[in-house]
Amino acid sequence: MTADVLHNLRERVKELTALHTTARILQDETKPPVEVMEEIAALLPSAWQYPEITAARISFQRLQAISPGFAESVWQQTAAFTARNGETGAIEIFYLESSPLADEGPFLKEERDLIDSLAEMLRSYFQHKLADEALQNAHDDLEAQVKARTVELEKTNTALQERIAEYRQAEQKIERYQKQLQQLATELCLAEARERRVIAEDLHDHIGQALALIKMDLAELRGNAIFCGFEDKISEMNTLLEQTIQYSRSLTFEISPPSLYELGLTAAIDGLVERFRRKHKMAVTLQAAKDIGRIGTKTEVFLFKSIQELLTNTAKHADARHIRVSLRRDGDGVMVQVEDDGRGFDPAILEKDCEKDSKFGLFNIKERFNLLGGSMEIHSSPGNGTKITLVAPVEPHGEPAC
Repeated sequence: MTADVLHNLRERVKELTALHTTARILQDETKPPVEVMEEIAALLPSAWQYPEITAARISFQRLQAISPGFAESVWQQTAAFTARNGETGAIEIFYLESSPLADEGPFLKEERDLIDSLAEMLRSYFQHKLADEALQNAHDDLEAQVKARTVELEKTNTALQERIAEYRQAEQKIERYQKQLQQLATELCLAEARERRVIAEDLHDHIGQALALIKMDLAELRGNAIFCGFEDKISEMNTLLEQTIQYSRSLTFEISPPSLYELGLTAAIDGLVERFRRKHKMAVTLQAAKDIGRIGTKTEVFLFKSIQELLTNTAKHADARHIRVSLRRDGDGVMVQVEDDGRGFDPAILEKDCEKDSKFGLFNIKERFNLLGGSMEIHSSPGNGTKITLVAPVEPHGEPAC
């Protein structure tokens, strides 16, 4: 083997060693880029044909690394590279002394291939570093945004929790007010019933008795004045007095039926149905069990007033021909049903349209029975009549009377 062949072989070994060592250095992810550049710059002179007079410089962005004893000269070999983001770098090799001419000035063709390969390796390395840096920056930015958003959400959540607590307190306050208003409405209803009963008793005991005495006196006067020419006038007065007595009795029942307190709910509803039948000329029937018994004054008053209101609503709005009222004891409660064959309605509009008189009356009854511990159910549809069921608990013994 000739000396030239051996020389060329040694040069190729040096070049391959530089490529292998550079690849190994670039694989170390723990070192900063400038340190990687310094290691590669330090090993590059040994890969060229005249290492003792060779200097190397690697640059990228603002970073720069040089070999020991670096200096620039006119004998230069350069390989530039550009990363994907447009950042540029270069590898520069200088011979510090004049050397024999070769393929590219004093540099060999193989050295051109070597420096181009090294430049490509550095381009890939820096491009990877830039991508990692961009990814890390994006991650850090996302972390910052998440942290800021988390803080913002925590503040919003705290404010929301405070607002929810305020709403709950307001709801509780409204519920207390509603219960107080319902209780007040119940007490007003019972107070009204008591006042009506007092007025009815006064009307019956005083005005009714006075009218009855007047009728007796008038009958006596009519017998004594048969020959005085006042018979027609007295007869007319007697008719008017009889009408007044009937009106007084009817008014007494309308204000507060004595039978409700003296005989109980069944007797009072029986009288109510009879009067309603005569007044409105409607077919009204009552089906009542005989063992209802006394169920408590408050419950009896509420049931009586509710049935009275339901019958009135039916007469005004239902355009019904028949009404059936049923009353029976159901365990510890009382069940009342008022059913008609009228025009009916959609129960879903009860709360939406409760400002109307007919709907407000139903709404009022429903609230009244809810407070009482009972319930109201409505079964109706347009054109198919209406059935309303009221359920009320029997009051315990000792419940104060109205």
